[in-house]
Amino acid sequence: MHYHRIAAFLCGCLIFGGLFMIFVATENFQTVDSVLASPPREAAQMFQTLGAEKSRLLLRYLAGEENQLFFVAWEWAQIALGIALTAILFFAIRRWLLTGLAGGMVLLTLFQRFGVTPQMIALGRSIDFETGTGSVGYNQFMWLHGLYGVLEVVKLVLVMAVAGLLFFWSAQARRRRPRSQDRKASELTATS
Repeated sequence: MHYHRIAAFLCGCLIFGGLFMIFVATENFQTVDSVLASPPREAAQMFQTLGAEKSRLLLRYLAGEENQLFFVAWEWAQIALGIALTAILFFAIRRWLLTGLAGGMVLLTLFQRFGVTPQMIALGRSIDFETGTGSVGYNQFMWLHGLYGVLEVVKLVLVMAVAGLLFFWSAQARRRRPRSQDRKASELTATS
């Protein structure tokens, strides 16, 4: 039964991490506007020297670079956690549907890591200091960014489905287990 707990913990890590990354990605760019709206005195002087538009471009560039770092780090973490979850579901719990869902999440993450993210980073850097929004590079970047967001939501749905089914099946197994096994399990735990 401890494998169920490990799998639930890994699901929780993936869910929490995914939600946290959504928060971080949106907040980084919103922080740019709030800093520009009411900067500290020293920063306001620097912004005046650069000018409003260049200051905004520079801060958005910094936010974009931070997001890229966070995306790549999170993708590697998702791959590691996802492989561990898939292995536990396959070898220990032996629930094929759960294994398939977790494996699908890993495959989507690998596609993001090696297909979407490198292109998104390259395009993002090429348009970082453009002021317009109608260029071909900008449109491609926005398409990839949208795809990335959709993949993140799909992965969250997959891992939430794994967590929900894991909880449901674990609860059913506990209900079917005779009370004598529950007492023996609690006695073994108490003596250890």
